[in-house]
Amino acid sequence: MMPFRSAFRSSLRHPAVAAAVLALPLALCGFAHAQNKYPDANPAVTPQTTHMQGTWWMARHEAILQSIHDHPDTQLLMIGDSITNNYDKAQPPDQNFQPTWQQFYAPRKALNLGFSGDTTANVLWRLDHGEVAGLHPKVAVLLIGTNNTGWAHQTAEETETGIDAVVNDLERRLPQTHILLLGILPSDVSSEKTAADQAVNRYLATCYGENARVTYLDIGSIFYRDGKLDTSMFYDPRLSHPRGALHPATDAQHKMAEAIEPTLAKLMGDEPRMPLADMKDINTALIPVDWLEQDSYDWYARHHAELALARATQPQLVLIGDSITHYWAGPPRATRVHGPGSWQHAFGQLSVINMGFGWDRTQNVLWRLRQGEFEGMHPKWVVINIGTNNLTGTVHCRTNTPQEVAGGVSAIIDEVHQRSPQSRILLMAIFPRGFTPDSPLRAPITATNRILAARYAHDPSVTWIDIGKQFLQPDGTLPHDIMPDGTHPSDKGYELWADALIKAGVHP
Repeated sequence: MMPFRSAFRSSLRHPAVAAAVLALPLALCGFAHAQNKYPDANPAVTPQTTHMQGTWWMARHEAILQSIHDHPDTQLLMIGDSITNNYDKAQPPDQNFQPTWQQFYAPRKALNLGFSGDTTANVLWRLDHGEVAGLHPKVAVLLIGTNNTGWAHQTAEETETGIDAVVNDLERRLPQTHILLLGILPSDVSSEKTAADQAVNRYLATCYGENARVTYLDIGSIFYRDGKLDTSMFYDPRLSHPRGALHPATDAQHKMAEAIEPTLAKLMGDEPRMPLADMKDINTALIPVDWLEQDSYDWYARHHAELALARATQPQLVLIGDSITHYWAGPPRATRVHGPGSWQHAFGQLSVINMGFGWDRTQNVLWRLRQGEFEGMHPKWVVINIGTNNLTGTVHCRTNTPQEVAGGVSAIIDEVHQRSPQSRILLMAIFPRGFTPDSPLRAPITATNRILAARYAHDPSVTWIDIGKQFLQPDGTLPHDIMPDGTHPSDKGYELWADALIKAGVHP
């Protein structure tokens, strides 16, 4: 069940509620922790100067105050610790971050408020002492918390409260500024820190998933390769006195900027500093984001309906996907229903939830899963049919490669397994698209399915189901009576899917 504070945050999409909440003296997320867990003793919310030796920290603070005086037209704030502070460095090969700063942030009249070693308590002190006074930026990017769970040895809940306090302070001081809150980046400093950071990020995802003033973005997936942290992306292991991976190196910091850029450009109201089609250093299919494409329904309303069902229902079967799933049938009811007869044939009196959303890509599904749509449910079967929209690009999102799409599908499977390890996953191959064999999407769909088949055809926890050939004529053409628009099945097309699920063991 979604925590009360998370449900309350979700209501902030409604202007009247948002206005009332933003008038409160303390953000609700922080209020919940501060009142219930750490009324007075949490070091993460007690403003303080640095623990580090030397005068550089205060000298940097004074320099920032002068920069604010000299640049009152600052439009972008980058607030954080050493990872943000590093943008000042130009030391090839591992710590040359100025080119990234000059490409993505300097043209937006950005100010670097990153201080090495800072915790949330240090940021609160700096805010108390004028570091945003008189400014009216469009966006403040906040990346903080890794030192709370690192050298400060604070708990996840203490760190969460500290981040809430910083967000609340920024909301109060900068009422016209949108906050882009980033999840704590992964590291290999210790298993204890990793566990705390993951807990913090789970909290931030649910707490700030829908907020009128705050956008939460978790870009941690860019640091993983084949499910493991790629420590070569960090410079700490290559220092003269090697340490655990914590600070992204030159190329990784550029990848971070790419991962942030689409969301940041949207919030800034300007054009991306790099064309979306060129951002191929990161797998966008793995970065959880909410609604990307306009469609014929209210995406958030459907999300809230799914949350309500998750709280009220223990389904026997859950379907996860895009419009192909969305328009089949079942609760919550779609504005279009293409296959009521085949739905009844497949599921009968089974308790089923349809978690299909029109135009969704894997990254949208990841966002929805982390926002509680599957929370507390333990269905016998989970049917996953996603990825076809990843293979099409728009002004909001670039086209993904088959390898990237397969990575996104795998991430969804992992998320479902984490929440309900006993559920049997039925993974559908992406259905064919286009009426003729040479239709542009046929080849990438085939390539994606080939990767997924190799990965899951012999996985005992996943049942791989490929019915693509059943939709097609012997010459490879796609009949109009099976898919009238070349993408979405008719009831006749859904009958083929229904029969395949029954054959795989689903039964009323």
